[in-house]
Amino acid sequence: MKNKKMKALLSAAVVLCMMISLFSLGAYAANANVSCTVNQDVGSVAVYKGTSNIQSCNYNGSIPNGLQLSYIGADIYLAGTPTSTGTFTADINMQTDAGAVSFTLTVTVSEASTPVQTAPPIQTNQKPVITKNPTGETVEVGGTAQFVARADGATSFVWRIVSADTTNTVTANEAAWYFSGLQVSGQDTERLTLSNIPKSMDGWAVECKFTNAAGSSFTTGAIITVTGGSTGGNNNSSSNNNSGTSGSGNTTNTDLKAPTISTQPKGAQLSSGETTTLSVTASAPATGTLTYQWYSSDTNNMSDIKAIDGANSSTYTPAQSDGTKYYCVGVWTSKDGQKSTTTYSPLVEVSYGSGGSGTQNPDSSLAPLESSAPSASPSPSTSTPSPTTDQTDNGSYDRGNSSTLIFYIVVAGVALLAVGGILVYLIIVNYHKSRDDDDE
Repeated sequence: MKNKKMKALLSAAVVLCMMISLFSLGAYAANANVSCTVNQDVGSVAVYKGTSNIQSCNYNGSIPNGLQLSYIGADIYLAGTPTSTGTFTADINMQTDAGAVSFTLTVTVSEASTPVQTAPPIQTNQKPVITKNPTGETVEVGGTAQFVARADGATSFVWRIVSADTTNTVTANEAAWYFSGLQVSGQDTERLTLSNIPKSMDGWAVECKFTNAAGSSFTTGAIITVTGGSTGGNNNSSSNNNSGTSGSGNTTNTDLKAPTISTQPKGAQLSSGETTTLSVTASAPATGTLTYQWYSSDTNNMSDIKAIDGANSSTYTPAQSDGTKYYCVGVWTSKDGQKSTTTYSPLVEVSYGSGGSGTQNPDSSLAPLESSAPSASPSPSTSTPSPTTDQTDNGSYDRGNSSTLIFYIVVAGVALLAVGGILVYLIIVNYHKSRDDDDE
């Protein structure tokens, strides 16, 4: 009878041990963190690799626009090309053959880094040495000009366009917004190309600034001479949207210097009920009064902007509405009944709720990979990321250890130790009882 009770206790202890282990280790998955770059394909990243087939899957929260979640077998993949920056979090809930499993996915999308042309330094304490200066160009209105510059020992460089009186400097990256209709390419290479050059660039000069740890060196300025056409202002191609918005009746005076924007407005990704205030800081190169006009657009295109009635200060708070809108501000200088050309900020994105830069979905179901798969399904031996770390061409993946998972592992360990202690105790008691029975 004692032996039967002993066997029953041993069986119950083993079953209890197995149940605790399965509950502690099978109900939770490690959180996943994915880092990638905006507008670059992440490939196919495994954010969860399980051991039991997934029957259904959905998530609460958001993932970046352009990315999709899909599952195949026991694994979940993230694929696509993110179209906006930010940090997005989604709680993934699965029903598998072994039961319910949950984890949190965090996706961080960053700006693409600007390629930098490098050259071996000549000396550690010597500034870059200019070996090629750009040369001046004479073009017709709407023509194209190229400028080449080189230097030894530079670790970075930037193309700049400088006004004839040297009071205004515009980088090549900003030039398309500053000059009406101008097209810029090659700003990250030794050959800068300006196309559709407007009359307003007549007399401006192109130079290149080369930099290393010892300092900066500048090329000589290559003067642009624009022939034909009529004199225009240094404004963005959408400046005609500004006509009459100030209500002052001012006429445009190209001799009155356009203001310079030192702090650009910043976009935002907002939830329902949140607000944001766009702001700009501008200064006029000469005496005069700064005037502001905010614009909105349903597309990320300056040609579609429309003036917002009454939005005539350095700040503007957009009205809340589901979806995404784009905003910019135009600033000009007024003096003695005349106005300068308008300086425009770039468009910034403001998103609310389900239309934000992240896909907001309170209960989004994931389709099996076979029906909404990425362009190429990874094979386990080649492109399937490892459970701990994965690096694609354009996105990096790191499987994090969550504190909740560690808690469950500790609980399981303590339970196993407790059950083990019970087993050892029962074995010792049984051994002594057997000895006593033998002595009798």
